[in-house]
Amino acid sequence: MADLLAGTSRRNFLGLAAAGAAAGITTAPSSLLARQSPTYPPDVGRKFYPDGRVHPFAGSTIICHLPQQGEHAACFNSILDIFREAPRHRFMRKVAMLPPSSYHMTVFGVANDQSRKRESWPADLPLDMPLEAVNRALVERLRSFELGNILPIRMRVSPQQSPENGRTLVFHLQPFDDAESAKLRRLRDRLANVLKIQSPGHDSYEFHISFGYPISWFDATEEREVKRIWPEWANRIASRSPEIAFAAPEYCTFDDMFAFHRQLYLGQNG
Repeated sequence: MADLLAGTSRRNFLGLAAAGAAAGITTAPSSLLARQSPTYPPDVGRKFYPDGRVHPFAGSTIICHLPQQGEHAACFNSILDIFREAPRHRFMRKVAMLPPSSYHMTVFGVANDQSRKRESWPADLPLDMPLEAVNRALVERLRSFELGNILPIRMRVSPQQSPENGRTLVFHLQPFDDAESAKLRRLRDRLANVLKIQSPGHDSYEFHISFGYPISWFDATEEREVKRIWPEWANRIASRSPEIAFAAPEYCTFDDMFAFHRQLYLGQNG
């Protein structure tokens, strides 16, 4: 199989999969694709080191931390139980898990030091502007941002959970109903205008809670296991927390993926 894959491109992948099947090779297609990919998954060397240590990745974002206390803590407690269970599964040996204290839903990604591109950077700020100065400028813009009567932000676990080999392991979320969806679209549009960031994926953004980052490719057995267990875990969260209620979004800075430091709550002037 190594000889079959050597020197090939993604365009040839389907043809190779067919050739492999004809030769009696039954490796899952996504596993074949992973073996054509770089040595490590895409976030190794970016957000994590190959040994699982967190990598510097400074930036800012607008998030809602998952409530950890009180009447709305059921989702957090469910994911915390999964965090406790996860290490006994073989595929988790290849995953850098995020600390539960960091669990959140991103409302609007802002800027990070390793992706200084015009489409993901405030349009009126220089691409070489120091990150600290960018953060100061954006905090001032957001001090007067009015949330309106949109709280709580009501979400639920999506029935569609599709973990991919090498990609961030997330629990997909969706707005609780059509009214909530319209509310969130309007909020994201307003933030894009205030921050002057018009990313290409703005209208297709998928809400989620990140759980961990693969630091090595899954083999075929591990991939089958994660595809089996992930919907089970998502259903467990949904059954214990049919509605997830988030408080006001927070503008946060971060040095890496382990902690998000609140600079202000949106809608709280000054």
